Amino acid sequence: MDRAFHEHFMRAAIGEALAARDAGEVPAGCVIVRQPADGAECVPADGLILAKAHNSTESSANPTAHAEILAIAGAAAKIGDFRLTGTVLYVTKEPCAMCAGAIVLARIPVVVWGMSDPRRGGESKFGILSSEDLIHRAETVPGILEEETRKIVQDFFRARRREGPYRP
Repeated sequence: MDRAFHEHFMRAAIGEALAARDAGEVPAGCVIVRQPADGAECVPADGLILAKAHNSTESSANPTAHAEILAIAGAAAKIGDFRLTGTVLYVTKEPCAMCAGAIVLARIPVVVWGMSDPRRGGESKFGILSSEDLIHRAETVPGILEEETRKIVQDFFRARRREGPYRP
């Protein structure tokens, strides 16, 4: 999978992040796609998408309603198995520790994100996705459309500090 492939699906994740932002949620979006077969041409067809989701912790009053958790549940339901081998997870912000744990349990082999979170990230802070002590390790591809994803999050929190929290 080349950079253009990753950027295509990161743009889909960004679309989800913008939907979260517009709903007053922290703007994180996630897309899970089928991994192209070995040797197959990596053409980013939208038909590869298994699930899309965005944060909805505020609207659902559920602290676990992160984009990754919702997308993992959707992809697992679609294929009828919690093991999401043969998939790629795209998320606009590095997964937190909870989401990184769910990624490990789902056995997702490749995780691609936009902006890293060195203070709270499940990989950069805690090393969950690459831990030798867990049942699965994921290949990580950080920094895809990083500036764009970072700007969305920074603009959201600037507006929140200025205007206060969004309450539907």
